[in-house]
Amino acid sequence: MNNIKSLSLDSREVAVMLNKRHDHLLRDIDTYISYLGQNPKLGSDDFFKETSYKAGTGRRYKIYQITKKGCEFLAHKQTGRKGSSFTASYINRFHEMEAQLGKKPWVSVKATPLQQTLIEEAYKPTVKYWKGVPVLTKLDVAMILKVDASSIQNYIRRPWFMTENVDFYFLRGHDLFEYRRENKIKSTIAALIVLTESGVRKIYEARNRKFTPAELFPVKSSCEPQRPMLVNAPMNIELQKKIKDLEGKLIALHEVLNLYNRCNTSEKSRCFANTLNELGLQIFSNIRAISDVKLTSYDNYEIGFRLGNMMTRYCLLYTSDAADE
Repeated sequence: MNNIKSLSLDSREVAVMLNKRHDHLLRDIDTYISYLGQNPKLGSDDFFKETSYKAGTGRRYKIYQITKKGCEFLAHKQTGRKGSSFTASYINRFHEMEAQLGKKPWVSVKATPLQQTLIEEAYKPTVKYWKGVPVLTKLDVAMILKVDASSIQNYIRRPWFMTENVDFYFLRGHDLFEYRRENKIKSTIAALIVLTESGVRKIYEARNRKFTPAELFPVKSSCEPQRPMLVNAPMNIELQKKIKDLEGKLIALHEVLNLYNRCNTSEKSRCFANTLNELGLQIFSNIRAISDVKLTSYDNYEIGFRLGNMMTRYCLLYTSDAADE
């Protein structure tokens, strides 16, 4: 029971549920905590617990772990369709976490080897399919790696690291309906993130874990065979060098955006704007060089289109993180 009471949601996930910028949600929570602090009988930790997360740049940003009481508190601040949608979303998430606790009970004392084996075998995430492609949910991956789901979300939020519709899918509306039908799942969640083999592989590699695709992603007989690669990426030294060069420029872009966001004179703004334009051209050139090595001409167009979306999302994501600071 104590474990259920200690369940909480990352404020970034709650911000998505509320369709609100994360920095705005943090500002609201700070205000609510100040109100709660005026009453000695009310403890803000029962609702909101301040913590932080480490971004890809190594910097730490403030977040809150929001308890079920905290979500109820926030729900009372919403009205109409938005309030109903948020209430349904957070209730489903807590039910989901409580169900996982029921399948894999937590123990406060050190378990014997036999007890530990029984605990680990109590819950085994199962592979699902999206349009014939084997996928795992964010929670599945978190359970396999024995980490918090917010840790997996941190990887997904990095557009230079994970590519939507390649490494993961964000399902909602009709897509989510088709996913439920394909996997015969009955659920009322409003949105769901599922990861493909490539996305899970990246997370494993980032955490220095051995990745065994055959164990996590068995091939579905009805699935269409994948198109063969024109080159073997892991053995292609030229391709790896180009990828490393691109990754370096993306890191540089992040730092320049960081400085650009903080400059307060028109002269500095113009200087950084010119640098951003030059970096953008170099990044586009790097993408074309990579695609020339690995992909067909049709895919060159497709990856260019995806890059445009990725860079746009990256800038939006950066702006949100900078505001958090």
